Amino acid sequence: MNLISQINIILKRFETGDKLKSYKDLQKIFKKNKDNNLLRYNLAVIQQNLNLNEEAKKNYIHLIKVEKNLKAMINLYNIDIMEANYYEALNTIENILKIKTIENVDKDKAFVLYKLNRIEDAKNICIFYLKKNNKDLSCLNVIGHCLVYEKKYDEAIKIFESILQIDSENLSALNSLAKTYREKSDKVKAEEYYLKALKIDKLSFYLLNNIAGFYREELSYNKAIDYYKQAISVNPNNAYIYNNLAKIYFDLNNHKEAMENSFKALKMKRGDGEIQKTISFIYLKDHDFENGWNYFDGRLDLEDFREKNYYVKKLNNKLYRSKNLMNKKGKFIIVREQGVGDEILYSSMYQDLLNDIDNTVIECDPRLLNFYKRSFPEYSEKFVSHGTITNDDEKFKEIDNVVYAGSLGRYYRKSLKDFKKNSFLKVDQKKFNEMQKKLSVYKKEYKIGLSWKSFNNQFAEDKSLNLKDFSNIFNVTNCDIFNLQYGDVENEINSFNSVNENKLLNIDGLDLFNDFEGIASLLKSLDVFVSISNSTAHLAGALGVKTILIKPENFAVFHYWNQKTDNTPWYDSVKLIDKKDFLQNSKFLNNFLRI
Repeated sequence: MNLISQINIILKRFETGDKLKSYKDLQKIFKKNKDNNLLRYNLAVIQQNLNLNEEAKKNYIHLIKVEKNLKAMINLYNIDIMEANYYEALNTIENILKIKTIENVDKDKAFVLYKLNRIEDAKNICIFYLKKNNKDLSCLNVIGHCLVYEKKYDEAIKIFESILQIDSENLSALNSLAKTYREKSDKVKAEEYYLKALKIDKLSFYLLNNIAGFYREELSYNKAIDYYKQAISVNPNNAYIYNNLAKIYFDLNNHKEAMENSFKALKMKRGDGEIQKTISFIYLKDHDFENGWNYFDGRLDLEDFREKNYYVKKLNNKLYRSKNLMNKKGKFIIVREQGVGDEILYSSMYQDLLNDIDNTVIECDPRLLNFYKRSFPEYSEKFVSHGTITNDDEKFKEIDNVVYAGSLGRYYRKSLKDFKKNSFLKVDQKKFNEMQKKLSVYKKEYKIGLSWKSFNNQFAEDKSLNLKDFSNIFNVTNCDIFNLQYGDVENEINSFNSVNENKLLNIDGLDLFNDFEGIASLLKSLDVFVSISNSTAHLAGALGVKTILIKPENFAVFHYWNQKTDNTPWYDSVKLIDKKDFLQNSKFLNNFLRI
């Protein structure tokens, strides 16, 4: 029997019978015929079907190198899309389109551009094809997603509903409607559309994963676990489902099951940043800091840290990842990551770093520059505004090593005893005196600060509260309560104040987004600050202000707040309270102030 006949028999058996045995049989043939590219391609397709994506990608990449195989390129970018490697997918798609214009590939490009938040570019591709065919379902779907990104939820719903008018069982539209209603906080409708989709295809791995994620966010953990296990039964080699399951067990404080599932995932997909991040959070909550930080550096392998843009690639070319910081290893630069809250948190390790490494410079948010110069006076010349060096190619040439601020933990917070008990940021005394003068007109016994929203974060809504949730605080009559909430909240405050005797007070002229010096002066003037997790909470902790931090639900909480007690080692002055306990406990503030 010739080789092609053997391959065809195995492929037919794969489609109808024992998939794993067929795969092993094809592997045996391949070992003897590694130069046969048709055989290699079919082997890769089967590997992809079995979710053995790393092996499949290696074979596709080989075929692309030796013969620019377009089918291999298409399959390769589809794996990258599934694994959310959108920059890599876009690169492959653009290489295909240089060789040949393929309509479906161009439409996939629109989807990838949407995922990369290049909304106008994604829309333009879809509009081009919709002019040819206004019932093009894939383009309508991408347009709908773009509208969701723009928070035009009602317009998006109309688009997805128009798809269902053309195809009443379109799984993508049903799933998109469910997601859109989730964004609108209409949980009933969201669940309804997820279940409609699953009724059509009970074995859709994609749908099972999404509805499990929905139930996790609704804190219906048993349902979430059940759906993730169903997804595993459909796709047993998918590392991300095991990792998602680990996250639920972590939410439930079942660290044994969480760890088992995460390591099972890591075995399937070694070096994956997202899986390592999950493992790091488990270790960090258990205060096993050495293991925690080692895995926490896995975030540096996430796409945002690898392929985001020229700036990130430039930094990563000089990334320092050694286990020890060495004073004679050239010039270091510390760069911030994530938002200003995380920057403040990790700056608690700057004193340790500056004591150890002579030849270093630290870039920071311009709003924090004077804080750092004042708080670390002997090293004031070491601090510069963000971009001063990293955005100047000539200055950056002088840098030998780049360290992300979040990676300092592996060097300076190896155990609980390494955490400092004192505050580390100092307020501007002149600004503080000016604030005291402004506050002198308020005569009540206690001064309380309030912040209740987070913005620009995937968990912002889950972390945030409404002013009415703080009614117990406003019922404490001997307290003046001051607004420390940045963002567009004026209408909410006016509405709240119109029906409440104890008002939320604003300090005239205080810019609650940009004027960190003024904010710090107000914070230092308070008896207590009550806040959800946002950048102002970090500033309060760094200043040593008595703070009650309202933690979000487990799935939205970050490692520094996710503790087994009501303390965090990062800030000695911060007390943690679960969101549910806060909403049910009317006496927590009285106990804290002892009134």
